[in-house]
Amino acid sequence: MSGLFNSFYYGKAGKADFTPDQLPKNRVQLFFSMLRVRFSGLIGLNLLHILFSLPAIIWTVINAMVLIYGSGVNLETGEITEAMSAGEMSGNIMFYLLIMIPCLMISSLGRMGLAMPMRNWARDDHSFVWSDFKDTVKANWKTALGIGFISGLSLLLTYVGFTYYSAMTARSILWIVPQVLIVVFCCIWWMATMLLYPMAVTYDMKFRVLIQNSIIMTLARLPIAFLCWAPITFIPLIVAYYVPSNIVLLILAVYYVLFGFSLYQFLAASYANACFDRFLNPRIEGADVNKGLRDPSYNEEDDTVTDEDIKNL
Repeated sequence: MSGLFNSFYYGKAGKADFTPDQLPKNRVQLFFSMLRVRFSGLIGLNLLHILFSLPAIIWTVINAMVLIYGSGVNLETGEITEAMSAGEMSGNIMFYLLIMIPCLMISSLGRMGLAMPMRNWARDDHSFVWSDFKDTVKANWKTALGIGFISGLSLLLTYVGFTYYSAMTARSILWIVPQVLIVVFCCIWWMATMLLYPMAVTYDMKFRVLIQNSIIMTLARLPIAFLCWAPITFIPLIVAYYVPSNIVLLILAVYYVLFGFSLYQFLAASYANACFDRFLNPRIEGADVNKGLRDPSYNEEDDTVTDEDIKNL
């Protein structure tokens, strides 16, 4: 048992998961290979992330209960009671999003700490998980708080803008254009965060440059960024909409407690490594490119031991 915990906290230094002939040929193979190898470790990291996300989780649960009660539906009897007015409901949502800003800043510290082991595992590197976590948070806590602040502010501003432009559409249908744009900008920011955390722990860049590069690379690889971000983000919401309420809470609770957060971050780290190898690493002298992937020039026949090789020993 002690060996299991040591493996989680300190990793397996110098122990390769593949021989050269077994290395994955492409990014998809690498992702699923490392997901299989590191799945138990992801569960441990997920629990670590939850510790930093507890304020956001608790605050969300409290407000969800308030909104359900305010909707005027008694969940136990199904009877319709007096509901909140639209103004009261909107005010509660705005207050929820306002308090979520510091909650997301705290959660961002945990996500930053996990960025290093996630990045390493995604490219078949070892990681001293606990020491990497502490050192990463210590070195990048200001960046983490900044990302968390902007992330929380983006949700608040998006809600305020969407509500305002929604009211304005009653005067002119053209107001739907800025209404859609503000949602698009928010989604682009959250897709850019998939690159921000790994980039912060990989390169020495100023905060402004980190944001600039992350957004540029997100726009450059927008279809792939959306495919990596959207399923993990929206599938739980779709499940919550279609599955009966007495079952969906249990399903989502098990999913997020076991691996929901870490699975998203591991996918983001894999996507980030691919972007770095495409846009940044080739321009940096001495930087490793396509780490964890088989060298295209590798020939299996070169490693085959023949009778002639044995005679020449």
